[in-house]
Amino acid sequence: MVLFIISTIALHLSKFSDQPRYLLLQYIQKIQDQTECSLVTEFISSPNNAKIKRVRALLAHSRGKKSGDGFLAEGVRLVEEAAAVRWPAEFVLYDETLSGRGRELIQGFIAQGGTEVFEIPPSLMAEISDTETPQGILAVLRAQTLPLPEKPSFLILADQVRDPGNMGTLLRTAEAAGADGVILTPGTVNAFAPKVLRAGMGAHFRLPIQALPWQEIPPLLKGLPVFLATAEANRTIWDADFTQACALLLGGEAFGATPMGEALATDRVAIPMPGRAESLNAAMAGGILIAEVLRQRYSKKKA
Repeated sequence: MVLFIISTIALHLSKFSDQPRYLLLQYIQKIQDQTECSLVTEFISSPNNAKIKRVRALLAHSRGKKSGDGFLAEGVRLVEEAAAVRWPAEFVLYDETLSGRGRELIQGFIAQGGTEVFEIPPSLMAEISDTETPQGILAVLRAQTLPLPEKPSFLILADQVRDPGNMGTLLRTAEAAGADGVILTPGTVNAFAPKVLRAGMGAHFRLPIQALPWQEIPPLLKGLPVFLATAEANRTIWDADFTQACALLLGGEAFGATPMGEALATDRVAIPMPGRAESLNAAMAGGILIAEVLRQRYSKKKA
């Protein structure tokens, strides 16, 4: 019907002067673009719908220390990252404000099949969104744990890192550096909370991340030396040998490593800080340590 109306209008364009005709052509092009990008999906308008309740429940649960049977990915970039590795999804919600790039993503879900897709009003998206400016797309993804390798050469332990932004940045840095995995000790922020996911920028879908009780962590280390970053250490990170297979242990922002983390550490190293700052946040300290690991290993390869 829309295309018929457009064709009818086009036949009468000659009756308009140049300026009105130009404006009308722009309007017709806009209608054509919207028609070509239209998506045929079921519409949800009620806040009491089971899918909306599922999103609210996951959002509330994500504030805990552990993930349940699913988690939320919000925003075009994050949902793209999940789709790229075919991470299993329960369903996807979008609204009319979604960008063209986002609509292509929705079309991909529809074409692939296996994932339910629903449109909701922008007002409802704003209610269930964890961001101040929603991008018009939200996916409910299934929880799954990527396995650690049998013989890891580089692991990172986050010991009660509680700030979501720091945790997400640390995960992103670890994935970029090619770490074999990140282990979260009890008391650490939920790695799959929305803010951590956004800061991770897709690292969650490629990096093994495991939240474990203390008794399950030592067997996974396979006897690796564990380097604890602490200001009280007698040697600097430049003096440590990171060319060997090893694990880095990073304590929380407020109190550092826990007594259990201290007991697990086999070595202690300090980041030189000639300035007046007393400490660095977990993400910054982790980034410096990870960079030193890579520097030493690349230097050894070149030698």
